[in-house]
Amino acid sequence: MLREILQSIKEIIVDYVKSRLFPVTVVVLVLFSILVHQLFVLQIKEGEEHMENFVYKSKKTLTIDSVRGNIYDCNGNLLAYNELSYSVVFSNDNAQTTMAKNLKISENELKNQIVDETISILEKNGDSLTLDFPIKLDANGNFQFTVKDQQLKNFLKDVYAKTDYDSMPDEQKNATADDIMEYLNTKVFDVSDSYSKEADLKIVGVRYKLWMNRYQQYVPVTIAYDISETSNAAITEHADELPGMSVSVKSLRRYNDAKYFAHVIGYIGAISDEEMKEKNAELSDEEQYTNEEMIGKTGIEQYCESYLRGTNGLETMYVDNLGKVIDTVESKPATAGNDVYLTLDLNLQKYCYDTLEDEITSIILSYLTPAYNVIAKENASIAISDVYFGLFNNNILSQDDMRAEDATDTEKATIQAIDAQRQATLDNLDTILTSTFTPLSELDENYQHYMEYICEVLSDNNIFHTSMIDKDDQEFIDYTNNVTSLEHYLKYAISQEAIDLSALKVESDYYDNDEIYNALCDYIIEYLSTDSEFDKLVIKVMLQSGMITGDAVVQLLYDQGILNVDGDTEYQEYLAGNYGAYDFMRKKIQNQEITPAMLALDICSGSAIVTDVNTGDVKAYVSYPSYDNNYLTNEVDTAYYNQLLADKTTPLYNRASQQRTAPGSTYKPLVAIAGLTEGVIDTGSIYFCNGLFEKITPSPKCWGNSAHGGLNVVGGIQHSCNLFFYNLGYDLAIKDGSYNDAYGVERIQKYAELFGLGDKSGLELPEIEPHISDNDSVRSAIGQAKNIYAPVQLSRYVTTIANSGTCYNLTLIDKVTDYEGNVILDNHAEVKNQVQLASSTWDAVHQGMRNVVAYSAGSDELINRINVHVAGKTGTAQESEDKPDHALFVSYAPYESPEVSVTCVIQNGYSSANARELAGFIYAYMYDPDKLVGAEMSGNATPSQD
Repeated sequence: MLREILQSIKEIIVDYVKSRLFPVTVVVLVLFSILVHQLFVLQIKEGEEHMENFVYKSKKTLTIDSVRGNIYDCNGNLLAYNELSYSVVFSNDNAQTTMAKNLKISENELKNQIVDETISILEKNGDSLTLDFPIKLDANGNFQFTVKDQQLKNFLKDVYAKTDYDSMPDEQKNATADDIMEYLNTKVFDVSDSYSKEADLKIVGVRYKLWMNRYQQYVPVTIAYDISETSNAAITEHADELPGMSVSVKSLRRYNDAKYFAHVIGYIGAISDEEMKEKNAELSDEEQYTNEEMIGKTGIEQYCESYLRGTNGLETMYVDNLGKVIDTVESKPATAGNDVYLTLDLNLQKYCYDTLEDEITSIILSYLTPAYNVIAKENASIAISDVYFGLFNNNILSQDDMRAEDATDTEKATIQAIDAQRQATLDNLDTILTSTFTPLSELDENYQHYMEYICEVLSDNNIFHTSMIDKDDQEFIDYTNNVTSLEHYLKYAISQEAIDLSALKVESDYYDNDEIYNALCDYIIEYLSTDSEFDKLVIKVMLQSGMITGDAVVQLLYDQGILNVDGDTEYQEYLAGNYGAYDFMRKKIQNQEITPAMLALDICSGSAIVTDVNTGDVKAYVSYPSYDNNYLTNEVDTAYYNQLLADKTTPLYNRASQQRTAPGSTYKPLVAIAGLTEGVIDTGSIYFCNGLFEKITPSPKCWGNSAHGGLNVVGGIQHSCNLFFYNLGYDLAIKDGSYNDAYGVERIQKYAELFGLGDKSGLELPEIEPHISDNDSVRSAIGQAKNIYAPVQLSRYVTTIANSGTCYNLTLIDKVTDYEGNVILDNHAEVKNQVQLASSTWDAVHQGMRNVVAYSAGSDELINRINVHVAGKTGTAQESEDKPDHALFVSYAPYESPEVSVTCVIQNGYSSANARELAGFIYAYMYDPDKLVGAEMSGNATPSQD
């Protein structure tokens, strides 16, 4: 049976072999065997190697930042340029994956170690990270957001990888800085809790910056700028241990003569997400900004961004599915940005700035007295105690330094006295608020000021909502008249529900008004005990009473390094008793070792503008005090920026285009033009000045109680007679035989518009909106009422007068050239409009303005001794009764054939003669520099109201 079966099988096999299917079967078997063998090799023997080498490739284009163009003055002097420096960049790298695997740790842990080691190298060599991570450690070591409102919402949205903030859950919307750090540490970056909070914050900051590039991981991020050669060498030497971390050469923005041009040039900084979206919406794919680029933030850097940025280069590469670079296949170099030439003249700009500082210094010295407390404001004196206080108030002298371990004996004694006086003052305030309830009228002036400050604190901290108090209520009236006590007023506020109880952590359902008041008092005393501004009020009282002496202040200046004892002969003479603290301070102010900007007195600031009247080009544009924009460009020096923010003189504020001031009597030539052109007067018309204008009530007076007698329009301008212009403003308002104020205002407004005072000057910088007075034709005619203009707007106005009718949109830009020097923009100021007037009108106004200088100024004044005739108009503007008036002077020269206008505004400058004196020095520099030899400033000590 078995044999038969085997025989049958044999026959089947023989038949199959002889059939046509056999060769096909053999081929299939061979191919299948080969396939099985190859699959074994690929998947079993070489599978791991092939998995490591398999990469998904995609083509990407990387933008290479261009080198920013330079900025020059009109004569080719370099103002803004680029300097090559070393920067640390961090990126994702395949080597990180391999190293992490070899070390048997996660890639996150490895990156954290790399970042930490890099930070250690940088800080060891005096370098630091450059990050814009919106969380910091506060003084108590707690995490705190550094942004708020929309910026905070954007940050939270990015952290939680959401596309829309509104759709986020409340838990994420309400996340604290601690919550964010915990989330990033544990859920995103796996940062070990072995790091200190400070190290943790830095590591997370670096990781977050790279993480924000997670969809473009081939793009490195810069984490430190301008590092030292030592850091560069150390990072390069340890490159194998720090994969992804490298040093690249980048260009940093630098500024020459920084303080003279900071308000004009501005600075650059890292582009924000909002800026990048806005810019990229208008650009082609090849022109797109990346989040690593710098962009103009303020000034000409911002205005001329499209010129200065230049053309970016492109680098085409292949990246894997994670965005890591595999191969670079094409590279196109970047083209340098264009160069911008300004209309400003470097030397003139510097002279105007320094001379403005000299003039302010001269004014301070003219009004400075050895008194320790000037009670009567009418005498306009500056007490020496105000100078001493300015050094504390403006943070020149530091209480923190006085508390340092290495503090000097004088520092220790001073801070101990301050602490003791603060506590005594707080004890007295507590007694007044909770026991004696003393009416304000029975308190001395210092404690009245303390009470005023308490109300300010409560209002500023949103505890006392003053808007809920009826200003017509007798309780409020009694308080403002010092009839009642602060206790009575605050209890009244509680009854009016004007006190926010939540801030006091009390509930109205469980506390009566007395208990709420007691909680409010506790809050006040607790707050003041740590309030630095309250400390300054205490220090002011101590200085006025002599508890802190002038000798102590002098010594503190040296102890804290404000003044240097080396080679200081004046200090040696002071120590020898040759003169006291008052005379010593005068000398230091005169030498400008202590500057007006340091003292932050009422008189500490101003502006000066020089304009070519025939082109509209601005030749000098000065705002004092200024700052060093080198500390704000590229990356912001936080300590310096905070110092600027705390500075009482607000140096970041561009006074030339943003200071609001009434034009005062500088407005009178315009009103004269309105009167002449409207036919209200002619050049022979006479108005009589007896010192009092009685056509309206209350009746305004002429300045200085003057009585000028009969004057025509030339005399009215020359003498700046208020009565002449009160009459003219009144007559401009006569319609159908009756006084119509709106009609008069409308007629004046018409001419203000023609002379460019109705809108911004055209300058390429941020500027306030001007405001032409819309009421009171009489007072508007002397530049008061609601007339408000910036100095640069007054410059355009007087420029239009000087050239007899061409009103320009002023400009700071001369031309733009490419990197080869080819002119691509030849800029000229646009003509806004032409003012067509009778020649007799121009002649009368010009003559009046010439007479202001020729006859109203003394013949011995520099402005009348130089070999060029100047025409101009002085003016003063009162901001408040307890501060000196602003001093203004608008002018042009040469009178016979005008070339330039000079506009000077000194905030709280006492007398318009001071602004005129400043202009005289500027004209002397431009036209007769020999006359500057031996010339001295007077700092006119006679306040004027013209």
